[in-house]
Amino acid sequence: MALDCGTMFAKYLLCFFNFVFFAAGGAVLALSIWLAVDNTSFLLLTRVSDNESLQEFNHPSVMEHGAYVLIVAGGLVFLIGFLGCCGAAMESRTLLTLYGLMIIVIFVLEVTAGALAAVYKTEAKQELQNFLKHTLKKYYSTPDQANSVTVAWNAVMSELQCCGVNNYTDFEQATLWQANKSSNALVPEACCKLEGDPRNFVPKDASCPSRPSEENSYYLTGCLSRLHENTFYYLTPMLSVAICLGTLQLILITLSFYMCRAISKALKSVQCDEDGQPMDMVFWKSPRVATVD
Repeated sequence: MALDCGTMFAKYLLCFFNFVFFAAGGAVLALSIWLAVDNTSFLLLTRVSDNESLQEFNHPSVMEHGAYVLIVAGGLVFLIGFLGCCGAAMESRTLLTLYGLMIIVIFVLEVTAGALAAVYKTEAKQELQNFLKHTLKKYYSTPDQANSVTVAWNAVMSELQCCGVNNYTDFEQATLWQANKSSNALVPEACCKLEGDPRNFVPKDASCPSRPSEENSYYLTGCLSRLHENTFYYLTPMLSVAICLGTLQLILITLSFYMCRAISKALKSVQCDEDGQPMDMVFWKSPRVATVD
């Protein structure tokens, strides 16, 4: 089908971007399925278990939950890349329309989430607090009984130098932690001021878990306030990324529907035979034989 230069540029641009998405999504999808099915061989071949900085994430439950999240994310990116790349390469209006609609849905969801978070900022903060308290109460445990929530909480507390949602008293309702901790512990090691690599959770003061104070721990500093502070600190980079992502999505939406419109115009401009039928619909007709009067 003959397309003009602008449409050809849009076609190759869509092919390029979406091939990148297609390849990246396929790679993430394949690796995450491998991780979910057989994480032992994955760790052996990739040598992730040899990396000390990643030791805390080698727990089976962490890898399992992470694999499922990556399967969903990788599958979505893979599908979007497939529709965009194949739709542009095959000049298919159906695939390009599906691709454009999927990008529109994602864009609208992003804008809606951002608008709701801005308008209902107080309610959003309260819901976040309730969610964090729920995870701490129901799933947080000791390192020897760690699950994915425990690993995540320990990583957050050691990195942000905080303790619990509001303070150390939140651990009084942490059912699993209370059942498995040592009898005199008031706070987890992750709430203490640590020495060496923070991921090893070695307190500078050995008495910190049982006798926390402002000198040896962060037991009065809640992680919710720390998250709030970090959100404002990284607000400019986060907004920059969001704007760039939104701009890219709008460009891809525009290109996909521009190409759909160009393909429709090209189809309408196909020359018709004397009966008014497009030439590509009458290829089966036998040629007429000229007669001599």
